[in-house]
Amino acid sequence: MKKRFAAAGTGLAAGALAAVMAMNAFAAQITEDKAKSIALEHAGRTSEQVTYIRSLSGSDDGWMVYDVKFLTADYKEYDYEINAADGMILSVEYEAKAPAASRNNSAPVSLDRAKELCLEHAGQKAENVTFVKLENEYEHGRTVYDIDFCTADYKEYKYEVNGNTGEITGWEYDIKKSLSQNAADGASQQTGAVSGIEAAKAIAVKQAGLNLSDVAWGEVETDYEDGRMIYEGKFFHGTMEYEFEIDAATGQVRKWEMESMYD
Repeated sequence: MKKRFAAAGTGLAAGALAAVMAMNAFAAQITEDKAKSIALEHAGRTSEQVTYIRSLSGSDDGWMVYDVKFLTADYKEYDYEINAADGMILSVEYEAKAPAASRNNSAPVSLDRAKELCLEHAGQKAENVTFVKLENEYEHGRTVYDIDFCTADYKEYKYEVNGNTGEITGWEYDIKKSLSQNAADGASQQTGAVSGIEAAKAIAVKQAGLNLSDVAWGEVETDYEDGRMIYEGKFFHGTMEYEFEIDAATGQVRKWEMESMYD
């Protein structure tokens, strides 16, 4: 499994991954130390249990993120992408680097069992996902299953499973596409005629899952497109910039864009 960064540890109960990924517990810009603590807590590790840790801040797919990477003494690596604005875990990559204690040419773990192990780890059910990759190959004296699947709301999961032992030796989770698509899907909603700029602002912040008091406003004005009046403008939250167009007659969000202010 190709990794973009390095990091560590398992320590996750069944279904814990999905539960934690849904969290968005921090309303304000988080610090680097807070990002590290979020990653360590999710991995079930303490700072004393890792031999290496560092974080970098930057932009990825329009998100301002901390890349938190750490390594354990037993050669397990983790890499987290954490939203710098609110502490949400946007993606995780894990890889077990330690060599297997013993290897043979058999594959006592079936592909179906490997799928079950991955779904259990992700906290998902087979009927709620679409498998996009199911492969097995022989690597370094062992059978390895590559299993990728996604959910209807665009969450993406990728797994590597040791076919000899059933150990999950690598996994990735990415929620960024899900968040972006949910915002785009919301553009089709209609709320009724909009009675002024303040009403348009309320629709826009609701689209972002925010409150009026959470954001700083740029210019918001009326315009006409194809004979229809629209409200268009922008606002800011954390390090993100949002732009919108709202149909004045229907309340429909016609255009919706979000990106880092540093792009």
